[in-house]
Formats: sequence, structure tokens, C-alpha cells
Amino acid sequence: MKFNPGNYSVELDLQSSRFGLHRDQIALLTDRLAEIRADSPWFSDICSLRDGVLRYESQTLLPYRTSSSKAAGKMSVLLVLGNPSALGVKQGMFFYSRADGDRHDFWTKMDTAGLVRMVDQTTRAREAQLRGEMILQDAASSRFSFGLTTFYSFPTPGSSNSPYCGAGGVERLFEPMLKHLCRLESQRLIAYPFTDRAIIVFTQKSSLKNFYRATGIKPSYWPIRGEDSSGAELGRLLDQASTIELTKNALLF
Repeated sequence: MKFNPGNYSVELDLQSSRFGLHRDQIALLTDRLAEIRADSPWFSDICSLRDGVLRYESQTLLPYRTSSSKAAGKMSVLLVLGNPSALGVKQGMFFYSRADGDRHDFWTKMDTAGLVRMVDQTTRAREAQLRGEMILQDAASSRFSFGLTTFYSFPTPGSSNSPYCGAGGVERLFEPMLKHLCRLESQRLIAYPFTDRAIIVFTQKSSLKNFYRATGIKPSYWPIRGEDSSGAELGRLLDQASTIELTKNALLF
């Protein structure tokens, strides 16, 4: 498949001493991944498990010019979703579209919060390309430098009909190795230079708790669905939230 600008590759040796999964556990995971492939025809393009080694693609979109953006006085905001959808990874953009092909209302909320200006194009592919370029070039907002990532890097089906949908699905899939996985994902998040002196906003509670346990850093929380999930509410949160300075936090690794 085409490697999109916001995509990156992950490789995990599930039999290594870090994870230590035995043969039966890997066989069970293999069966569950086959279920995901049945729900998501494109999943095979972005994920494989062979000889105990799991390989997959994931997504993170961060502005290229971090230092110049901060020098210009723009506040950095890192929004951390639960995990990416397989369709989003395949198409190279978070929340590529709704199930009916229309624009996902996530982007309307981001526009309302002042994080990403609305992009109106004739096709979702062109819209996604322009939106990605805006984020990478730090041109999405005049007030904020906006970055978008996930806590769990593993992609799952976006449909709620799948038992492995979302962050909860990742936690079910990797339950035997979840503690180690959470530490790895937390290390990835704090390794991004963009994270230092940024407002960090998680959208999923269990991910936030796992990040806090691993790092001692408590981010802000904005629910992506349900009560208090509006773009206006996110905007109010950003007005009140404090930035995170990594050098002032004792990391628990």
C-alpha cells in the first residue's frame, strides 16, 4: 500500500522477554486478527502476524516546525485519541469519513474549537490530503499548533459492531501484555518533541489512566462522544488547561 505522510510502522516480537506470550496466546491472537480481517477487508494491507512477530501501520500527525511555532507564540495542543481505525490508516487520515461516506463531525468540532479550519472539497480523498498538509505544515490554525495521535497505535475496525472496535478492543486483544504495551505507548508519546510544553488532551478514559500510571503526567480529558463532547466544550477546556513541561515531571519508567 502507499505509505502516507502521517503513517509509521510498528514491529513487536511477541515472543521476546518483554512480552513473553506463549504459543497458545499467539494462536488466539492470530484467530482474533482473522476476525478483524473479516470485518475490515483492507486490514491485511496494514497488519500481519508471522512467526510471532506482529507488524502494522499506525498514524500520528504532528507539525514539522515545532520550535518556530512556539517562537511565534502559538500554543501547542496534542489531541490523543484511543486508537486509529483501520480505514483511517489505510486512507492516511484520522476520521477519514463517516460510515455513509459523509464528512465526520469530528472535524466540525475541531473547527469550532479553533484547532483545524474547515476544509471543503469535492472528494474525501482530496479533503483528507489538504487537511493532513495543513496539520503537518502548522497551517491548521492561527492560534494553535495542532498535533493528532493515539495512545494505542494498533488499528481496529471503526464499526461499533466489531468486538474489537476502539481502545476497548485493543485492550481485549492484548490483555496478556497490556501493561508492557501501555508503557511502550507512553514512552512513544513523551518522546515526541512536540509533547513538551503542549496541552495534552486525551479523549478516552482508560487510555488516560494507563498513561498517568506509566508517566505520572495527568493530561486533560475531553470525551469525543456523549455529554461535554462539543467543539465549544473543547475550546473552553483549552482556554483553561495548562501545558505539560516534561522536564518537571518525574517519569516512572
